[in-house]
Order: sequence, then structure tokens, then C-alpha cells
Amino acid sequence: MRSRVIACVPVLLLFLSACGERSEPQAATPATSAPEAARTNAPETGTPTPRPSRQLAGPGTVCGELQPPAGGPMAAVAVSAGRADCRTALKVFRTYYRPGTPKQGSAGVATVGGWRCASNSAAQANISGRLSSCQKDAAKIVADVIP
Repeated sequence: MRSRVIACVPVLLLFLSACGERSEPQAATPATSAPEAARTNAPETGTPTPRPSRQLAGPGTVCGELQPPAGGPMAAVAVSAGRADCRTALKVFRTYYRPGTPKQGSAGVATVGGWRCASNSAAQANISGRLSSCQKDAAKIVADVIP
């Protein structure tokens, strides 16, 4: 008797799939109510999923790439010393490289979000590969030419 029940399960699944039951998840439509969307997307525990906290990266960590203005070479943004948050490092360099950010002297010294930034001359950048660096306390972030 027990073998009959087990044998019927595949038939039942086949029947359900033939009746239009879809196994693929469907995208929510604008007509879906918020409580329904919360029920289908919520974790089984019923508690919200925590957002990842900002993590500090150490020396040698490459945070990402960016394009300095005026068609300069692509740059890799990395932590050179101390510890820094990669999202912050990328934001600092994007802000620093904006034409509207006030800079002083031939090194283009500027303070962005508490970070003191400066750039090498084109000649020095060609030799060292370092476009710019920013420092805040013991942390140092750099933008190096991507070869």
C-alpha cells in the first residue's frame, strides 16, 4: 500500500505542472501590494536582512577603478597604508578629480571629506605610475595608472 502512495507523487507533480503551475519565480508587477511582496521576498525568520556594514580595507587592497578627467589614463584606487573604506576611497577620488573641486598649487592640493589629496606632475606620474594620493590620519589611499 505504501508503494502506491509514493508512486502517485510524481503523477501529482506532473499534474500540477500541466495545470499551469510555474516553478520559475516571476517578477513583481506594480499591481502587487506591498504586504504581498514582503511575504514572498521576506526571509523565513521574518526579520529584515541587515545591510552589510562598511568594512575597512588594509594595505594592498584595490578598491576599484576610475577615469580621471581630461581623458587621463584609467586609475586603480587602492589602500596604501592604514585602513580605509573602499566606497569612501572611490568617492574621495571622484570628488577630488571633479573640475569644480578647488585645488591649490601645481600639485593640486585639496581637502576632500577630511582627506588631504595631491597629484603628481604628468612627468612624475609617468615615472612612478602614481597619479594622486590622499591621506587622513594614518590611512593613505592612492590612484595609480593602470598599465
